[in-house]
Amino acid sequence: MLSPALLTALLEAERALGRLAEACHEPERRRRLWADAARREACAAARLDGIMIDPTDFLIATVNPDLAPTVDRPAAMCAHALWQGARFAQGVRDAGALHARARTPVRGPSRSAAADAWRAVAALEGHADTDSASDTLPDAKDPPESDGSATPAPWTLGWIEASWRILEADLSGRDPMRLSLSVEREAEAMALLNRLDQAGEAPALLGGIGLLAELLRPPPDLRTPGWLRPTARLLAPLAIARNCRLPGLWLPLSTSVWSDRTAAAIAVRDSGDGWRLWLTDMIAETARRERQRLATLDQTAQSWRRRLGDRRRNSRLPMVIDGLFERPAFTVRHLQKRLGTTFRGAQLLVNDLEDAGVLREVTNRALDRVFVAVELLP
Repeated sequence: MLSPALLTALLEAERALGRLAEACHEPERRRRLWADAARREACAAARLDGIMIDPTDFLIATVNPDLAPTVDRPAAMCAHALWQGARFAQGVRDAGALHARARTPVRGPSRSAAADAWRAVAALEGHADTDSASDTLPDAKDPPESDGSATPAPWTLGWIEASWRILEADLSGRDPMRLSLSVEREAEAMALLNRLDQAGEAPALLGGIGLLAELLRPPPDLRTPGWLRPTARLLAPLAIARNCRLPGLWLPLSTSVWSDRTAAAIAVRDSGDGWRLWLTDMIAETARRERQRLATLDQTAQSWRRRLGDRRRNSRLPMVIDGLFERPAFTVRHLQKRLGTTFRGAQLLVNDLEDAGVLREVTNRALDRVFVAVELLP
């Protein structure tokens, strides 16, 4: 029997999710929001793991962890890995990870009937060559795609192993094809999946809250080992979309857990509905914030176009502006390779964006300078 407070909170959360889903109906707007949400999710997840990284340093780390000026390399690498993990959870395609994962069989599917609705592609980007030619400017007209070949679905052991492989390979620099879960870790992952099957049996949003109650429990949580906690957080945004059948939503829940971590730690100890009630209120508040963020991103795009006006009509500035929502930090050399132009041509584009106040150089380096779209800081 649901308490009146929980029932009221569920209804409010469903309304907020419905409004956000309606706002995200256009693929281009959804793509912008998802890319922005992945960065905010990774930045908050790093802080939950004890890594107090500055938003500017975080964006620099997405380009190359070695270039972050005020944070040590292990922290920058961890932030980069968490960002890659968030992109993987969103199903963003990356050829390098797909090749590494394709040879690994999917094992141990869970009993979830909704697993087939979700397909994801492992997104791995080695920081040894951050200016890879395979990193091209995204087409903002299309939503993130997935590749159906040998790709594990969420809520399976294969997905957990793939996400762990991305995080581990990014941190250690090891060949992802040589990484696999030990027997002990497979057993721990299967124990989590079995708990999730039971927690998500309730219909619609109530089942999603049950999943979040297992996935977002703050430490110390003896049931979820430390190595599995980042992967569990990656599953959390998929829980609401799965149970409410809203595949166009991807909520960066770590941002809310971090901003209200004291209340979360108190609620999880409640013997009644306190934890579920806090999670339900958190979902509603996160959906409202994402809707506001979506409007802010629209205003940012319009502001940039107004500032740039009609200058250099034949240039690639509109393409670069659209790409900033996916990659708001880059070097000139990186932009050159992504556009297939000369270094001088890329430098002129960056100069125009700097003059318009869209970009700012943040590393104070003579070489490998990183430019950041300051209005897209996570």
